[in-house]
Amino acid sequence: MRVLFPLIFVFILFLVFSSWKHTVVEADPRAEGVAFLKDVRDGGLAKSVKHFGGNTCRCPAKGGWGSYLIYVSGQEPNLAFMTGHRFTFGDPVMTRMKNDRKALSPWQKPEDFAIDIPIAFDNKVYAPLFLPLNMAYGDKMTQAQLDEFLKDPDKDAWKGFTLRMRPSLKPGAIAPPNEPLPKTAAEEFKDLEKKPAEEKDEASTEDAVREALGAKALKYLKPKDAGAVVDADGKPVPTDKVEAELPHLKSATLRLHVVRRGALNDWTIYHFGLMYPVLEFNDGREVHLEHDRRPSSLPRDPTQGEPVSP
Repeated sequence: MRVLFPLIFVFILFLVFSSWKHTVVEADPRAEGVAFLKDVRDGGLAKSVKHFGGNTCRCPAKGGWGSYLIYVSGQEPNLAFMTGHRFTFGDPVMTRMKNDRKALSPWQKPEDFAIDIPIAFDNKVYAPLFLPLNMAYGDKMTQAQLDEFLKDPDKDAWKGFTLRMRPSLKPGAIAPPNEPLPKTAAEEFKDLEKKPAEEKDEASTEDAVREALGAKALKYLKPKDAGAVVDADGKPVPTDKVEAELPHLKSATLRLHVVRRGALNDWTIYHFGLMYPVLEFNDGREVHLEHDRRPSSLPRDPTQGEPVSP
């Protein structure tokens, strides 16, 4: 009997170790990407933001990880257009990224993977609209200006790209989901909704933008409810008519930069990018965007460095 109890104890420890090794050490980064997308689709801000995390010597986006999930943060890229909305996704493809960081032991070696996941939207269920830049920042447009955009929505598409993806043109469409949040998450999202004048860091950002691009560029710091469209007589064009004319996102590849600090840590999302987007008009015309990324951005090949530019 004296021998039996230690054996049982050792056996239990073995089971615990085996389970921990399987769920943590041998965890597949692709599973983290899939779990993240499911939480984004369900619209749970608290759950989605928990998937984010950094690798060694890296920091979250300005304003916290939650800035990647709501429009009012002005953070680009952004997944607000997907949060709480229905979409489908395919099997993830994983690529190990180059990582030269040193570690004291193999268990502490940081790991980086690019996880490419195809996503698709059904216009009969939900497909985000792609707005002209000025409309996405609250400016009024003429029908002629809108028609010019519709001829070539690919031109300068990279400017505020994911922030121009909208669920609708209705007022309040960019408001974050209303849900109970844990204290830490609630504080993070509350800070992101503050007006620029209430934040010293934001003020310094405005100064930098004003100096580099001029005062007119300040309006592009944060997206606004969609601006109206007026006809040649200055009369507002009905919102439903404008929505019917705008292209919507049909498909794209979401690249997730998944990292962990070492084999004993969980996988987390460090950054992401929307790639190879395809827009579709209601008449069936498709536009494969080629100018959705900043001209100076890094190559798409994850083995050549970062998959997307932070």
